[in-house]
Amino acid sequence: KEIEGLPATSLGLAAQTAVSKGHENATAENGPWMITLDAPCLFAVMQHARNRALREEVYRANITRASSGDLDNTPIINQILKLRMEKARLLNYNNYAEV
Repeated sequence: KEIEGLPATSLGLAAQTAVSKGHENATAENGPWMITLDAPCLFAVMQHARNRALREEVYRANITRASSGDLDNTPIINQILKLRMEKARLLNYNNYAEV
C-alpha cells in the first residue's frame, strides 16, 4: 500500500537501490524498495505515490537536507547571500534579483 501508484520503472530503481544497500533479493515486483532523494526517485514519489504520508515524508526530507548536523550548509548559504547583495550594490542595483 505504501508504494501504490509508483510506476514499474520507479519500483525497479528503488529495488536496485535496495540491492546496492545489501537487500540481495529485492525486486521491482516484491521489494523491498529503497526510496531516495535522488531526482528520479523523488519526482516519481511526488508525482505518482498515492500514499500521502509517503509523499510528505519524502518532501520534508528533501527540503531539510543539508540543514543540520555535519552537513549543515546554512553558513555557506548565508555567505552566498551576503556576497550576492554586495555584488548588487557594487553594480548599483537595489538587490541581487535586479542583477
